[in-house]
Amino acid sequence: MRSRIFLVLIAWLALLVGEVSPACANDLTRSVTTGKLVVHYGVVPAGRAATAGGSSGEASNNVNLYRLTVALFDRSNGKRIENAHVVAVVQGPRSEASSFHSKSTGIQLDLTRDGNAVTYGNVFDARWKGVYHIDLTITRNGLALPEHVRLNYDQQF
Repeated sequence: MRSRIFLVLIAWLALLVGEVSPACANDLTRSVTTGKLVVHYGVVPAGRAATAGGSSGEASNNVNLYRLTVALFDRSNGKRIENAHVVAVVQGPRSEASSFHSKSTGIQLDLTRDGNAVTYGNVFDARWKGVYHIDLTITRNGLALPEHVRLNYDQQF
């Protein structure tokens, strides 16, 4: 009897671990796929971000600034996109006192080349705890219409 209970508990634990593990892995993925693009992104404190041109004094001293870095890939062939114009509109979290988001801020993401890798990035103010909505407008050479991608970044302290 005791061995049956033990086996049932082991089976239940195995099922629980199997259900929880993929959910955690998916939550950590910073990737968005659209019809034509695959966008990988990361957000780190600007003072810790290593940039090709070096970190500016303002970015390294201001603890509220975070660096958004985006890598763009063509979904059809998997190649990295190297000739795009990327603009981000960052909308901060909702205020606890009201249902309104903080004022949106538009920033152009600068192209950075590190060897063969091309990324786009810039800093933004993320001083409040909560979910930041980042709307990217990506204009590629040779395409008439820009592509729009929404990224969500959950700022936790």
